[in-house]
Amino acid sequence: MVGFQEQELQDWIRYFENKNTSFCTWTGGTQSEEGVITMPYPVYDAGVQRFIAAVSGSGLMMKDYLQQLEKGDALAPEAISGLEMPRDMELLRAVLTYFVRQERFCDGLWEKAIREGIFLSILYKLREAERGSRPGT
Repeated sequence: MVGFQEQELQDWIRYFENKNTSFCTWTGGTQSEEGVITMPYPVYDAGVQRFIAAVSGSGLMMKDYLQQLEKGDALAPEAISGLEMPRDMELLRAVLTYFVRQERFCDGLWEKAIREGIFLSILYKLREAERGSRPGT
C-alpha cells in the first residue's frame, strides 16, 4: 500500500524539489495599539495545503503512529533514507503521520519537514515502494 499513484508521487516530488517555491511565510508577532500581542504563525502556500490534504486522504495515515515510532528512530531524513521497503513501510507511514498531525501542536513543523527534506525523503521511499510493488520489477 503506497497511497499515491506513481504520477501523483512524481508530481509531489517535483514540487518539493523546486528550491524556488516559497512553501511557507510567517506572519503575526506584532503588538496592536491596544497592547494585544499576536504570536507568529506559519502561512503555508496552496501546494503544501494540497499535499497535506492528499496525504490525509491517501490511506497512509495511522492511528497508532506514536507507538510505531517507539520501535525505531526515524524522524531524521538520513534515518528515513535508510528504511527498507517494504519491510519498514509501517514505520515510514508513522513518520509521515507524525509530521502531518503534529503541526497542530508545533507551529512550523511542516516547514521544518520541507526545509530538512523530510517530506521529500518520505516521497522517495514511497516511490521506491510503489516501483517495488509492481509485478516484474
